[in-house]
Amino acid sequence: MSAADSLERLRAAADDGRLDELARRHGVALITVFGSAVRTPERARDLDVAVSLPAGSHGLVALVGDLADLTASDDVDLLVLDGASPTARFSGLVGVHLLYEASPGLFARTQMAAALEFYETAWLRDLELQRMATS
Repeated sequence: MSAADSLERLRAAADDGRLDELARRHGVALITVFGSAVRTPERARDLDVAVSLPAGSHGLVALVGDLADLTASDDVDLLVLDGASPTARFSGLVGVHLLYEASPGLFARTQMAAALEFYETAWLRDLELQRMATS
């Protein structure tokens, strides 16, 4: 199954409530799709899904398995936003398709915080690149 087909299956699950039920069962607060499946679905090789989970959550393997079942694909890559690097959080929250949020406005607040952190730490990434270039 193509990544575009898997994305359509995930969107259908969001529309009919199956994704909401999955999110509640696993304690997921946000679900987005990002990466090549959003930018160029016809060329995407996998489906990048980002989730926000409460601290101490367990059962990531079960969550990935349930997402694979919903999408009918084993090519689901999961990014856990909580604790991810500023660059990864930005990728999983900016320019994405929101599929689930546990409460209204959660996505917007989380997205703005990720963008702010990404831009405020840009100088550190630039400094590290300069250091590597001179090593």
